[in-house]
Amino acid sequence: MKIKVSKVTSVELIRWACAMTIDSESNMTLDRIYRNEHSPMRTQMFTVEMLGIPTFVSTHFRTHSQGITHFVKSLREDRCGNGKEDRWTPTNHGMFLNAQSLINLARKRLCLKSHHETVKVMKAIKKAVKEVDSMLALYMVPECEYRNGCHEDISCGFWERNE
Repeated sequence: MKIKVSKVTSVELIRWACAMTIDSESNMTLDRIYRNEHSPMRTQMFTVEMLGIPTFVSTHFRTHSQGITHFVKSLREDRCGNGKEDRWTPTNHGMFLNAQSLINLARKRLCLKSHHETVKVMKAIKKAVKEVDSMLALYMVPECEYRNGCHEDISCGFWERNE
């Protein structure tokens, strides 16, 4: 498995979006915008390459669609497949997404109720994000940490389930 994350936009784009909302120059920082989760954070765009991940893990990521465009290697027999693929067959999956989508993705896919292979890939994504945007990586946490307790029907045991 190989994970690569690239940042496509800069903090200047956040400042432009903020300036549009307040009608004056903005000195907004990445930390403040990510902490507050205000809409200009969606100006921060990223590409994520997941190479050689299991097909079923790709499917887990594919279920997330808000603010994300997916590009997944075709396993069709007339393309790249051979008809013998199974859920563990390695595939390539690319995502074009914004900062809010990365936070939302992390909330679900860092949860220990996710499959351990999916958690492993999400941890690798977070590590790669940290290399290109360390502030964003700080806010990529599991749902229980984000919401101060577990809200799953059955807790993994890390936090007690909140009623």
